[in-house]
Amino acid sequence: MKLQFLNLKQRYNLKDYKFTLILLVLAVSVIGVFMVGSANAEYQPRQIMGVGLGLLAMVVISLIDYKWILNFYWLMYVVNIALLLAVIFLGTEANGATRWLDLGFVQFQPSDLTKLITILFFARFLADREEQINKKKTILEAIGLIIPSLLLVYKQPSLSATICIAALFCVIMFMAGLSYKFIGTVLAITIPTIALVIGIVVQPNQPFLKDYQQKRILAWLEPEAYATEEAYQQLNSVMAIGSGQLNGKGYNSDATTSVKTEILFWNRRQTLFLQLLVKN
Repeated sequence: MKLQFLNLKQRYNLKDYKFTLILLVLAVSVIGVFMVGSANAEYQPRQIMGVGLGLLAMVVISLIDYKWILNFYWLMYVVNIALLLAVIFLGTEANGATRWLDLGFVQFQPSDLTKLITILFFARFLADREEQINKKKTILEAIGLIIPSLLLVYKQPSLSATICIAALFCVIMFMAGLSYKFIGTVLAITIPTIALVIGIVVQPNQPFLKDYQQKRILAWLEPEAYATEEAYQQLNSVMAIGSGQLNGKGYNSDATTSVKTEILFWNRRQTLFLQLLVKN
């Protein structure tokens, strides 16, 4: 037991610590704090707290030997599935989707943790099967293990997170050493299938996607036709970039020519559209 605890600590000298990386992360985080404050000052204290906790977690985790963590890869897999199941039964609903767990002091989105656990789990799973990576059994086992996560995330529903996790899994399999012959075969099947699926899901009364999911795809294909609905923020974001041009309007600008002065220009400008404030 004592030996296992000693293996917990990463063994390296202080000179090997990547201070440059830390400074870059800190710089980007500080910029993010200021941008959140510019978008909506109400959220800035929360962002500062998140950055502080994140930096603390980064330092602690960096001192832990990742090889030791990977000894518990099956436990991580079980915890991941348990959390995704908890979302289905105990999750908090918002905007028609149930993706969050309310822990009382903070809300937590397990699908974000799923992405990290997917990397760690399959890194160990495929490393243990390095010589059999192109065997049918190994490939089917890997696919079988990722399917529960994909189904549970899709059930929330979160189509974007499902696609992201599926793409992440494909990259991991490629990096593990899948043969180019197998990859070529999969692509030859997948690309036409995706084109066919898109052709089907944009049709009226299709049974595969919810209405809002279908509208998002249609808005991506024809943004001008959905300018006041799903493509509203997409098109306004393009306008924001054009408004700010190369140099922007200045930090925390309230100039009448700044799109930030339009209260509803971005419904949630402190979130995914924050980067546009840098331009405006």
